[in-house]
Amino acid sequence: MFHYKTSLKIAWKPCIEAKLTAQTKGMNIIALHGGLDTSRSRSFMEILERAALDGFVLLAEGRVPAVEAVLNVLEDSPNFNCGFGAVLNMDGEVELDASICDGETSRFAAVAAIRDVRRPISVARRLMEETSQVILAGDGALKFARKHGFPKDNCISEEQLDAWRKARESLARGEKPAQNLYTGLAYHGDTVGCVVWDGKGLTAASSTGGCSLKLPGRVGDTPSLGGGVYATKLSAVVCTGIGESFVETLTAKFVDEKIAGGAHPQQAVELALRRLAELKGAEGGILAVDAQGRIGSAFNAGQFPVVVMEEGRVRQGFEPVNLRRALFAH
Repeated sequence: MFHYKTSLKIAWKPCIEAKLTAQTKGMNIIALHGGLDTSRSRSFMEILERAALDGFVLLAEGRVPAVEAVLNVLEDSPNFNCGFGAVLNMDGEVELDASICDGETSRFAAVAAIRDVRRPISVARRLMEETSQVILAGDGALKFARKHGFPKDNCISEEQLDAWRKARESLARGEKPAQNLYTGLAYHGDTVGCVVWDGKGLTAASSTGGCSLKLPGRVGDTPSLGGGVYATKLSAVVCTGIGESFVETLTAKFVDEKIAGGAHPQQAVELALRRLAELKGAEGGILAVDAQGRIGSAFNAGQFPVVVMEEGRVRQGFEPVNLRRALFAH
């Protein structure tokens, strides 16, 4: 879509910039992604669309209830790497991360490496609204969840358990496991994220099981403010990929800084992915919306399903920009 120079600068054609500016529609936007290398088959996209609609129904109550509703749908589905059906760590356990960042109030809350809770995004919301704490992890996050009525829930799906067993067998033979790092399976679903603009402010939220076969206690970019999630009065940004690369480069914050400097969100996310590839050689997917309701989405992996809903209607034909060939061609 854009012509890249060898530096991080992008030469935008005026006609393309005008077209992107003209994409601003409606007075509210809910945009969400299903993660890297997640199927874009109709059955997967329908779940994303239903999640967006659930968020739209609650948007009148606020941006935070809306993003929570969106991610709850995906956390309940075994098709995505969050909540039930998330990837297993090296010990065969599901440990989840989730976070919410509201740009208008500058509030942020996250839970990390939490076990036996199906909807960690709801725990993060409770932490944001009822305490002054910002991040709870491990046993502390679990105790907080139980205290506030979140029941014990086994998040291990049979499909992920079978994949974990096969991976451990491969490792025992000295072989590299065949499964996808993002999805835990040969081909399935990854970290999810959502950005919301209601015409007044911006909110970002993300939920994940992390990367397959991670070390117990590992925390990725989802609870890292500025790494995998960020929201200000100017933008809301969510990222997905191998979290360490996003944390070490503060990629979500980089996107916001570019938007603050006048870049269109599409330009900002593409710059961020090029920077990520140059600094870390890493794959990723980024979704952003700004205070004008303009959207940016791009990735450099296999697939990256994105749904955009404006005023309760799904924007037909929307697809994120695929930069894989441009960034990794040899």
